[in-house]
Amino acid sequence: MSKPVRVGVIGAGGNTRSRHIPGFQAIPGAEVVAVCNRTVESGDKVAKEFGIARVTDNWREIVEAPDIDAICIGTWPNLHGKLTVAALRAGKHVLTEARMARNLAEAELMLAEARQHPGLVTQVVPAPMSLPFDATVTDLLQAGRLGVVREVFLTATTAGLADSSRPLSWRAGGRT
Repeated sequence: MSKPVRVGVIGAGGNTRSRHIPGFQAIPGAEVVAVCNRTVESGDKVAKEFGIARVTDNWREIVEAPDIDAICIGTWPNLHGKLTVAALRAGKHVLTEARMARNLAEAELMLAEARQHPGLVTQVVPAPMSLPFDATVTDLLQAGRLGVVREVFLTATTAGLADSSRPLSWRAGGRT
């Protein structure tokens, strides 16, 4: 029998609780062994809900733990780059939610770090709300209907986020 993959979760918001933790727990050989959230109290709630033994409010404890093999990053995007690079440097596999990074420079840094660790899996989970668009674009590209794609720039919003009276946030394409 192979050794289980022990997963530490950093950021346990709605998407992590509804998708990532149950998804990992459904995989034979994967164990969610630790959760880090903004407060120990909020982490405790998640730990109790999913039977996770260890809770912290310090992401470094998850990244540096010798008994954790992989990190699931479910935080706000402003931490994705920093956490991904730290986890890779600590020898951990990384799964991070979309948006991958705050900007191109941060994404390039993450990619460069991932390339320095070819034995580790580094993956970005696509955003569930964009899956239909992703499939359409993939189909158009594979059919050759878009010609040679040299650059893509997309600005999009979803219902409720296009409120011009609200300040821009990372969800609405603003800088944070």
